[in-house]
Amino acid sequence: MRAPLAIAGTKETVRACEDVSVAAGHRLIDEGKIINYERMRHSEDAKEGPLAFAEKREPVWKGR
Repeated sequence: MRAPLAIAGTKETVRACEDVSVAAGHRLIDEGKIINYERMRHSEDAKEGPLAFAEKREPVWKGR
């Protein structure tokens, strides 16, 4: 079973950044080198959260 996008993105980000400086960690993120973080950031769910908030409704998560 594949981990949900947010969990996979968070775990990969923590692992990639735990042994580097904050500045180096930000560079990794900014340069798109953390693949699961990028997938999470550009997912349908990433758009659904703010849209649901703006429309004052519960989000409909799809896991993609």
